[in-house]
Formats: sequence, C-alpha cells, structure tokens
Amino acid sequence: MISVIIPSYKNPKYLDLCLKSLLETQKNVNEVVVVIDGFVELSQHIIDKYKDRVSFLELEENMGFSHALNYGVYNITNEYFLIVNEDNVFPEEWDVILNGYIESWKDKSDYILSINQIEPTGPSIYNFTIKDFGQNIEQFRFEEFKVFEKTIRKKDFGHDGSLFPFIMSKKNYMKLGGFDVSYPSAFVVDWDFFLKAELSNFNLVKAYDLSFYHFGSKSTKKRDDNFDNPADFYSGETKAAEYFEYKWGFQPRRDKNNRCKQFIP
Repeated sequence: MISVIIPSYKNPKYLDLCLKSLLETQKNVNEVVVVIDGFVELSQHIIDKYKDRVSFLELEENMGFSHALNYGVYNITNEYFLIVNEDNVFPEEWDVILNGYIESWKDKSDYILSINQIEPTGPSIYNFTIKDFGQNIEQFRFEEFKVFEKTIRKKDFGHDGSLFPFIMSKKNYMKLGGFDVSYPSAFVVDWDFFLKAELSNFNLVKAYDLSFYHFGSKSTKKRDDNFDNPADFYSGETKAAEYFEYKWGFQPRRDKNNRCKQFIP
C-alpha cells in the first residue's frame, strides 16, 4: 500500500480540490497525510471537512517546505509514499497504477519514480504535457481533464524524472537525509534532493501512464490570493539558488532532460 503526503501552506482552496480529487478517484482506502505548515486557522474548515478520511499534522508555526515534507514522511505508516503538492489534481485510478509499481519494485528498491503532469501553459523545461483545463480553480474543468488524461496514457518511462509528484520508499528517503531544512525557501531544495539521489546512484525515472494536473506554482509565486507578496517568493528563489551554489559549488540548472549529473564539475 501507499501513503500520500501533501504539504500545505496557506492555500486551503487548492488543498480542498486536491483532496477532493484524491478521494474521488482512488479505488482503495489509502493513508493520506496533510502537513499544515503554519496558519492552521486558515485551513480549519478543510481539516473539519476531511478529518474522517485524512490525517492532518498541524505545525502551529510556519517551519518551511522541507520541514513539512520531512515531518510528513516520519509520520506515515506505509513503506512507500507519494509526495504531491497541493496545487495538483489527481487522475482516476492513480492508486491502482502506483501500487502496481510498488509490487514490481520488490527487487528494485533504488527507484524514485516521478509522474508526468499536465499544465495549462508552456513550454516547460520539465517536458510536461501542455493542455489548458483551467489556470485556476474557478476555471478548472475536472471532468474534461479526467477524460483527456486517459487518452495520453502510455506504458513508457523517461529519464527526465527528478520532479514532483514522486514516489519512493521511506527507507531510501532516510538514507538520503530527506529534504535539506537549511534552505531559505521552498525553491531549489527539490533539485538539491534529487541531486543527492543521483550521486547515490538511484534510478530517477518518469512514468507516462499517469498524469496529474498542475496549476503551476499556485502554492508559491503565482498564488491567487493576497496572503503573500509574489516579489517575496522571487526573492526567496534567488536566495535558495545562492545557497545551492554555496553548498555544491555550482549554480542549480538543468539540461533538456532535467538531469543534474552532467553539471557536476
């Protein structure tokens, strides 16, 4: 079985849609853990709405993306987990497909599997599928997305992983030390994590027989609300990139296949 971990930061309406889509499209009863990273009162109505089907971990203070992810992983009860951002929408039968991968990995524990995404605008360095089903919740066409998503499924893997959503084992997450909590913002820390995985010889692949919808940075610099200044997020992105260079000795960047390995001096 699989556990789902969703970090959430002051974005209850996208979290609501994310959970709604997860619960409506799953075939099994899965463990779902949402980490509320501060400002709990903003999401209290979501907690109350889903508390019988979802476990909520509430951080009274905003601890940051890395803390939230690590806290979520530490508290799951299954060995394999899926990390999904709150501005993602789940496709139908996602759990059946992912549990199939888990069964096939019994002798291949060094895999980290990323999952394709559909985004409303492009182009993207991540080689996502571009199809506009709405650039925000008010515009989103859930039923159309579900129908289209099934038409692009294919049994294929790409070597352009290293991105969210992704699935891996808790044991391997611990081996890598989780996400680095020293980063000054939520940006670039995922590149740091996947670089550690590459250096540790993990197989980083992307599956194309499943696609999540992604509104695109609605949890950070492209928010719909007025809770945060977008300029602050861009500033945080710059600081995170500077920290990455300080730590690794080169700037964070990707080639066309989203691999970091080729840029290691």
